[in-house]
Amino acid sequence: MSLPNGISWRIVSNQDATKVKEVIFRVLTEYGLPVDPCKTDSDLDQPATFYEKGFFGVIENDVNEIVGTFGLLEHKNDEIEIRKMYLLPQYRGKGIGKFMMNFLLQKSKELGYPKVVLETASQLKEAVMMYEKYGFKIDDSGPETERCDLMYFLKI
Repeated sequence: MSLPNGISWRIVSNQDATKVKEVIFRVLTEYGLPVDPCKTDSDLDQPATFYEKGFFGVIENDVNEIVGTFGLLEHKNDEIEIRKMYLLPQYRGKGIGKFMMNFLLQKSKELGYPKVVLETASQLKEAVMMYEKYGFKIDDSGPETERCDLMYFLKI
């Protein structure tokens, strides 16, 4: 799956931290979810460094503004976690979320993980529907992140 015209992706750099936070915090606020820069979101202070052994990408529009984020981080020995998958409202419904999900699932396979997990909040209804459409199942062990109330897994 490809991105729409005028939209591209690249690997994050630590210099992107401020813009990445702006996108993620804007989406969290849109859905009434708390921003937690000291704990849950501290990985965004130096995203390239934090996700060095995983993956963190940004989605950019045609004037190189960051409009979305998506990442992977080892969760346990045989699991990798989808993290920080956010997209600004005006870019939703254009296939970008599907691109990010397909990319992350392919990257998980390339990295050799048989299981992908993710945490989310039920307020993120569109995201929850997408995860379920991809075959993610509820993980009864529950999320570790305070703002999340759902945990999903997918064996790949």
